[in-house]
Amino acid sequence: MSGTGEPSPATERRTGAAGARPAAETDSRSARRLLDALAAVLLVSFVLETVMLGTDQNLQTDFGSSARYYLHWYGVLVLAIVTLIAAVALLASGRVGPMKGTRPVGRYVALGAIVWPFLAIAAMLGVLATYQQVGFTTSGQFAQFLFGVTPYPGALPYVPWLYDALLASYAVAAGTGVVAAVALRGFLRSAASKR
Repeated sequence: MSGTGEPSPATERRTGAAGARPAAETDSRSARRLLDALAAVLLVSFVLETVMLGTDQNLQTDFGSSARYYLHWYGVLVLAIVTLIAAVALLASGRVGPMKGTRPVGRYVALGAIVWPFLAIAAMLGVLATYQQVGFTTSGQFAQFLFGVTPYPGALPYVPWLYDALLASYAVAAGTGVVAAVALRGFLRSAASKR
């Protein structure tokens, strides 16, 4: 600041006009917060998947017709593992070095974590096509089992709304990922224009 109470030219160059933070720094922090939020939602998805793996006896035994563990159980296990890896990698990428999205590895981690919820949603909806493998006569019956909020008649013990909650958590993750991608893209553009 000069003696007049106004920012000096050196201060303006460092902080931007009128003492505000530089846009690139603000964009960087905004993108990081969104990526951290995405990681948090992915961790919620992981917890839901873990609960599903441990409590859904239909998933574990194909409605009691096979020994533990049935093929669909392994599918959910893979979803859980990839979700955990995406969340942890995203959190770890943000804790190393200055930004986070400017290094190629950080960008790839962010991109993978942003795309993953869309792939998980596709897998969760795509599983409806396997209705005959689990003994349903129509995909509608299987959808009623998966998305119903009350237990399906004749099913073994399970938490009926868990699949809904998992799908909703992935939808929130996908939305958060899109917003994070827009913020990250803005940051990367502003950083590239300053070079």
